[in-house]
Amino acid sequence: MNTLSLIKVKNSLSVLAFLLCTLTSCNSWREVVYFQDLDDVQLHSKLTETDVKIRPGDQITIMVFGADKYLIMPYNQTLNSVSENNLGSGGTRDAQSPYDVDENGDILFPVLGKIHVSGMSTVELGRYLHNRLDETIKDMTLFIAIENFRINVLGEVNNPGAFQIKNNTCTFLEALALAGDMKLSANRHAVKLIRMEEGRVRHYTFDMTKSDLLDSRELFLQQNDVIYVPPVGSKAEDGRSNTAFRSWVLGGISAVLSLVSVLIAVSK
Repeated sequence: MNTLSLIKVKNSLSVLAFLLCTLTSCNSWREVVYFQDLDDVQLHSKLTETDVKIRPGDQITIMVFGADKYLIMPYNQTLNSVSENNLGSGGTRDAQSPYDVDENGDILFPVLGKIHVSGMSTVELGRYLHNRLDETIKDMTLFIAIENFRINVLGEVNNPGAFQIKNNTCTFLEALALAGDMKLSANRHAVKLIRMEEGRVRHYTFDMTKSDLLDSRELFLQQNDVIYVPPVGSKAEDGRSNTAFRSWVLGGISAVLSLVSVLIAVSK
């Protein structure tokens, strides 16, 4: 084999190596990007924050505000630090004590007595209280929050942990954002949601490279939900990773290129 032929062989192998590296990069890109089919599907979800329901064991803050501070005082468990100037426009919630939802799903509300709140959203509870109190308290506004609304994100994320939710609603994507997003080592094809429903533990699996989650009831999280992001290469991946094969091919090409270089040097 003459020198010109060896150079052609080397150039051909170099092109092959470049194409393989490009293909590997493309495959890696496909493993990382979210919702790759979003432009090709039509979403039908009409979910709202009202999907977050009050449950037995929850702690609920309920604050009643109105133009007459003496009328609203009986409807608040404690109201030690609401300024007189703010009573009609929101006030503060420094000294407000939460209501404990008992095992039957009830709270004991001042004046109105026992109210069954389990299964209601905060919006629905607000509507119910507004209807009950509207004739008594003029220009009434309500603040209602689930104080023990926490979600947990574990596994291959940058900031795993438990997160307190302040606004009564949190989506799956917001939870991942709170946890600093998934690492490159995360298996985006098998992200788990673990949830307690009706006394039973249920789990759901989502492929984050597809848009199914955006059309799912599980897009909005519930109290104490757990998101688990497994690593690439785990048994949960079901053989999707072909990193070892790529390394073997690249190693083989590298060896061939080295051999060709030796032959060129010897033939000179």
